[in-house]
Amino acid sequence: MFGRIALSLVIGFSSLTWLAGQALPDRPEKLTYPPLVFQVPKAKDYSAKLKNNIPVYISDDDAIAPIVNLAIHWRGGKYMEPEGKEGLANIFGAQISQGGSLKMDIAKQEDRLEDLAANISSRCGDASGSISMRCMEKDFKEVFEMMIDSLAQPAFAQDRLDIAKRSAREEMEQLNDSVVSIAQYLIPQLMMGENHFMAKRPTTASIDSITREDLQAFHERVMHPSNFVVSISGNFNKKMVMDRLNATIGAMRPRKGSEPSPKPPAPDFARKPGIYIADKTNAPQSMIMWALPGMRRSDDDWYAATLMNFILGGGSFTSKLMKKIRSDEGLTYGIYSFLTEGAYWTGDVMGYSQTSNNTVAYLLRLAVAEMEALKNTPIPDAELQTVKDGMIESFPSRWGKMAAVNTFASEAIAGWPEDWWVNYREKIQAVTPADVQRMARRLLDMEKIILVVVGEADKIEAGDHDRPGLLKDVLPLPMQRLPLRDPNTGKPM
Repeated sequence: MFGRIALSLVIGFSSLTWLAGQALPDRPEKLTYPPLVFQVPKAKDYSAKLKNNIPVYISDDDAIAPIVNLAIHWRGGKYMEPEGKEGLANIFGAQISQGGSLKMDIAKQEDRLEDLAANISSRCGDASGSISMRCMEKDFKEVFEMMIDSLAQPAFAQDRLDIAKRSAREEMEQLNDSVVSIAQYLIPQLMMGENHFMAKRPTTASIDSITREDLQAFHERVMHPSNFVVSISGNFNKKMVMDRLNATIGAMRPRKGSEPSPKPPAPDFARKPGIYIADKTNAPQSMIMWALPGMRRSDDDWYAATLMNFILGGGSFTSKLMKKIRSDEGLTYGIYSFLTEGAYWTGDVMGYSQTSNNTVAYLLRLAVAEMEALKNTPIPDAELQTVKDGMIESFPSRWGKMAAVNTFASEAIAGWPEDWWVNYREKIQAVTPADVQRMARRLLDMEKIILVVVGEADKIEAGDHDRPGLLKDVLPLPMQRLPLRDPNTGKPM
C-alpha cells in the first residue's frame, strides 16, 4: 500500500515539475506534450551466440531490481506426437519442470524454490515449448542449476506423471460442460480436418497409454541444439550469466535420437463453408465462432488487414461490432475478431461472441451487415487516422526489455524475420481508407465462412419473435447440425 502511494507521489511530482515549465492553460485539453521519441529495439542490439551457436537475446538493466528472468525455448510440440499418443506434448511440457530431475527430487526442489521465492515453470504447445525461471540475482546459480538439470536430465517422476494423467482425464470429462469448450473443439475440425494435429484432442486411451518412456523419447527427439533459443532480462552480471549458459546449454551436442524439429505440417483439407449448429441442452447462452480464410503475416497487405480487423472487431469497445452489437443493441458482453499470423500456413480471420439462444440470428445479421458496410463504404480519413494514431501511440508499451527479448526469441522459433517490427508503425501509417476497404473485400467473403453455433439448437434456428428472422436466412449457405463428441473417445455421440 505504502509503495503504491509513494509511486503515485513520485509520478505526480514529476508531472508538476514538467508542468511548471509551461504556462498553465485554462482547460485540460489545451495542455501540450512533447512528442514521444521511441526507436523500436533491434534484435542485433540484444543478440549473442553460445559456443554451439544457440541464439541468445539478452537485456541487462541495472536500473531495476536485481531479478533475473530467463527462458529456454524450443521448436517442437503437439505436431510431433505419435499416433495414439495425443496429449503427450502437453504433459511432457509440464513434467519437464514438475517431474524433478535425476539430481534432485521434485518435492525437495519445490521446497527449495519456495525458500528462495523463485520459480521454475515449463510448457509445450502446438509448435513450441519453453522452460523458464525467475529469481533474485544472488540466487541465480542455484536456481539456474535446478532449471538446467530439469531440462537436460528430467526424471519424469512416476507419481507426478500419474497426477498429470488423472488431471488430463478429469479435464477431458468436462469437455461438453461448456458451450465455449464445445465450439473450441468443433471449429478446428471444420477448418483443418479431423486428422490434422490442430484438430486432434486427447482421448482416455491416448492419455492412459502415455508412459515415462514416451516422455523420455519425446525429450530425446527435441534435445538438439538447433531447436533452442534463449531469452534473458533483468538486472544481473551479464558475463556471469553468459558463462553459466556456455558451460551448460552452450555445451550441448546433438544426442542420439535428437534431430532438428521439422516444420509443422500444413492442413490438407478442403473446407466446406456453412452454418454448423451443435445442440447443447439447457444452455442459457449460445457460443458463436467463425473463421474466414486470411493471410500470412509476411503478406504485404498484412498492415491494411490489421487495421481492417481492428476497426471491425479487434479494437474492443472502439470496434464497429462492439459498438453496434453490445453498446447499441445490448445483445452480448463482447464480440471480437482477430487475425491469426500464419507462421506455418495461411492464417485466418476469426471471431467469437456469446448471446441468448434466440438472439443468435439477429446478432449474426447485424455482424454481417457491419462486415458488408466495411466492404461497401470507405472508412472516413479522420476515423482511420484516429485508429492509426491509437495503434501507433500504444505501440511502445509492448517493448519493455523483458517483452523485447521474449519477442525476439518467439520470432526466431517461428522463423519470422528478426527485425520485422522495426518499420511496423510506418507501414501502419501508410494504410489508406481504400486499402482497408480492399482488405474487407478480400477477407470478409461470406461465401467462404465457417460459422459454428453451440447452444439450444431449436431456439437458435427459430430466432427471436421480437426481431423475426431464421438462422438459415442469415447467409445463403448450407446449414447442418453437428453431434457433440464423446469426451473419452472423440467419436460423435
